[in-house]
Amino acid sequence: MCGDDTMSNGFKRGFNLEELNFWRGIFRGILDDIDIRIYFLLRENGRMSDTEIAKRLGVSATTIRRRRLALQERGYLQILGILILQELHMAYMDVLVRFNQNASNDDIEKLIDDAKNSYRIFEIAEYAGKYDVLLRFFGRDMHSLMRTIHEFMSKHPCVASYEILPVTRSPKAFNKRLK
Repeated sequence: MCGDDTMSNGFKRGFNLEELNFWRGIFRGILDDIDIRIYFLLRENGRMSDTEIAKRLGVSATTIRRRRLALQERGYLQILGILILQELHMAYMDVLVRFNQNASNDDIEKLIDDAKNSYRIFEIAEYAGKYDVLLRFFGRDMHSLMRTIHEFMSKHPCVASYEILPVTRSPKAFNKRLK
């Protein structure tokens, strides 16, 4: 992290300039420095108040509240409570799924909807390439989790094959370094 001296644009530092420049580049025209820094602070502490963010950024609390709400209303920012499964000693596994070439869109959508509605699946990502979708399951232990995965997959005839990858450690998740 940078020191606490003031940058040329009036904001206090405390942000990694290399990372800030990265975000500036990819969000050019969508988010400005204030928006990016609001995100940085909330990613470190999702419960940080608008007043505290304002103090850290050197702008008014009204400005921060207005911008944070606008980011949330546009769907760009969502503040969530996230359990770090690794710290809870939970088992979690990535399941890489290939669909049958002749699978109907309805069958594929059924699988995706079932996955969305399953409390045992906490992430779904659609892929282009060798696999079609990733489902990230979690549970108390590897044995019961394997059974859950096989039961879920067997209900969906659109699945040609799947590969289960047990996660052994996550050094970083949700942009946080983990133990």
